Amino acid sequence: MAGTERTATAAHTRWRVEVADSVSEIPAEVWRKLAPPDDPIYEYALFQAMERTGIGPDAYRYLVLGQGQQIKAVLPTCVFPALALEDILGHQGRRALRPLHRLLGRSLRIRMLVCGHLLGEGRVLRADGLPGAAPHLLVEAVRQLSATAGARWTVFKDFAQADLEWLDPALEGAGYFRAPGMPDAWLDLHARSFDEYISSLSRNGRSTARRNLARFSAHDDVAIEVRERFDDLVPAMMPLYEAVLDRAESRLDVWTPEFMALLSTDPRISARAVTCWRQDRLVGFLVCLFGEKTAVAMRIGIDYDCSRELRLYQVTYYQGIAEAIRLGMGRINLTQTAYESKHKMGCRPVPLEHAVTHSNPVCRAILRRLFPLAVNRSGDRS
Repeated sequence: MAGTERTATAAHTRWRVEVADSVSEIPAEVWRKLAPPDDPIYEYALFQAMERTGIGPDAYRYLVLGQGQQIKAVLPTCVFPALALEDILGHQGRRALRPLHRLLGRSLRIRMLVCGHLLGEGRVLRADGLPGAAPHLLVEAVRQLSATAGARWTVFKDFAQADLEWLDPALEGAGYFRAPGMPDAWLDLHARSFDEYISSLSRNGRSTARRNLARFSAHDDVAIEVRERFDDLVPAMMPLYEAVLDRAESRLDVWTPEFMALLSTDPRISARAVTCWRQDRLVGFLVCLFGEKTAVAMRIGIDYDCSRELRLYQVTYYQGIAEAIRLGMGRINLTQTAYESKHKMGCRPVPLEHAVTHSNPVCRAILRRLFPLAVNRSGDRS
């Protein structure tokens, strides 16, 4: 790990911020000690899989804050060398960029450093009791890393309020501004069975769920199953995933067949796939990750030619919820977008925010006013 030393003057203690080029440079036991105890997207092996399979960034970097020989905090980051701006702004932002596209005759591409998690909620993995200087050390290390990478944009992506509050004094001093992210859709699972879950929904939710399930079951050529191993299905899953990706709000990550296969084959990653079939043809899937009591519905794939007829979107999520209940999960994150459907499933929105800056002060001042207006906040399109 390459590093630069800083002094936390408030505590009169020397700290060191180092840059690791791979999560594998950080001892697995240290990572797991700092990571949230039951969040499957922060599994060490998942970060290794992201690095190995080329799902978006040009490079991954990890800012490691240490005191002596002890690692006290880790901030994951990744570098995008030529990211199309519309891929981070959603439908609302893309509309705002159309006049600029017509003027330039091409997409506007930016070099950006993203702090947090490429696939979900961003966090600083940190020990308790860090001094007040710690956020400043990390944010200064982010500035240096952005400069080294030539990234004029820096974004702390999809952070929860608690993490941004901890970082706030340092972020404000470094010229960052807040922009709303799309909330995650969390479902608390108190039911002991899927039928009990359906009964617990609002009248509208119960009616919608029963209607959707009946619509699917009315076809005698369909089936749904959950697979612990699904690497043999990856060639059939990719076109369905790409169909959803084409309609996605943002495209920071683009899953590859190699990444999909690793989710299935790496025994350290607890992933399962809900699969929907019409005769012998795969028409839908949902990949979920499972922790001890927390599940995350990561990505869905849909055949839009029969999606409305079979209610594939809703039925696939229902089966993911049923599997989470069967495995004894206490909650499941159905993640972002399609909030109307997920509200009917009983989900509650959990707000997330971005903190954004630009190396040019003039651009930063303009972005402070315009960026929050361009970012899509609803995610209701599907």
